[in-house]
Amino acid sequence: MLWPAGKAIHRVHHSAYGATEFNPGNGEGRFHPIRTSDGQPIPTIYGSSTVDGALSETLFHNLPPSRKTKLILRSKLIPLLICTLACRRDLALVELKGFGLRKLGVMRRQLIDTHAEQYERTRRWAEALYAREPAADGLVWMSRQHDSSEAVVLFGSRVARAELAVIESPRGLVPPSAGWDEVTRAADAAGVTIEIPDE
Repeated sequence: MLWPAGKAIHRVHHSAYGATEFNPGNGEGRFHPIRTSDGQPIPTIYGSSTVDGALSETLFHNLPPSRKTKLILRSKLIPLLICTLACRRDLALVELKGFGLRKLGVMRRQLIDTHAEQYERTRRWAEALYAREPAADGLVWMSRQHDSSEAVVLFGSRVARAELAVIESPRGLVPPSAGWDEVTRAADAAGVTIEIPDE
């Protein structure tokens, strides 16, 4: 599918990375770290069409929806930043939603609604799609944690950092930074409590 030039990509990322800096392969997620068929690392950027989606796919990602009490320590927010990017050109993304999954012969529960123990397999899917679709700049799907938001992962080997514009500069997620208001609003809507230790 086409992600048009200028369409917002909201990103929550570690402060070790710049707003447009691709993750070289640190950590483990649904579609990273991944490699080319000859073993070269493929840097990635995760993002979402909405702020709520970006927070849900990162900060709230490991909170089971069925758990009665959903709690996050404020210390988890300290190293994180939120920003808004847009690509200066149209992006061609492999569509892992709607007819895209049907065309692949895969059900959402097999690829998107999976848990961490299955990430090794979902990463192999990302590598296979990367190899099969040389024009693909990344993948797009409906967020598992916030299913009205699109989630995206961009391939740093095909999207140049210079092609990404910063629409809203990175802001911290703890007070007095502006991102704190966004986090608390989203947490309240999701029924998540941010625990602030006694000073």
